[in-house]
Amino acid sequence: MGPKYKVTGCARFFVFLVIFVPAVFFGAAYVRGENGMQIIKDFYHSIVGGSSVDKGAKEAEGVKEAERVKEAEGAKDKEIERLKKEIEAKDKEIEKLKSGEK
Repeated sequence: MGPKYKVTGCARFFVFLVIFVPAVFFGAAYVRGENGMQIIKDFYHSIVGGSSVDKGAKEAEGVKEAERVKEAEGAKDKEIERLKKEIEAKDKEIEKLKSGEK
């Protein structure tokens, strides 16, 4: 006596996709060094409007980012001042050379 129910090719394909696609997704996330479940949670919360990261962590990140920006601005200001002084020194040297030639 034959089997009572037969699984069609289409059903086999869908079962394969249900098992294969998540396995590939989590495997790729693991290879990239990411957390697959966190990616799914973040995606879900971005659609729903919530957040998987607590607000305290976001605020701490914002403070750190603000400090980094201030440091970068300070470094840029110092570099600008150094370059201005260098230009002034070069201008003085050029004036000396011009006055010595005539």
